[in-house]
Amino acid sequence: MDEKVIDNLKSESRWLRLLFMVLFYMVAHIAGLLILLIAIVQVFHGFVKSEPNRRLLDFSASLNQYFYQIIQFVTYNVDTKPYPFSEWPGDTE
Repeated sequence: MDEKVIDNLKSESRWLRLLFMVLFYMVAHIAGLLILLIAIVQVFHGFVKSEPNRRLLDFSASLNQYFYQIIQFVTYNVDTKPYPFSEWPGDTE
């Protein structure tokens, strides 16, 4: 085997990144289900109140950004780990 491949296989940081990728993939799956649940609640809320729930809109906007951050990390587009290792998206404080 090539020496570079062997060094990469021994790299602790690469294995740690893989572990975080798997964990964040599972979090993204849960977030996706939560997004679907919010969409269903918003539909019913729209029938009852004729408008979407403002709090759910705000939360779903930040949840969508969080989901995007996870996808960016898992696909190696960014190296910054999403929440809880960085700020929750949309936090202004």
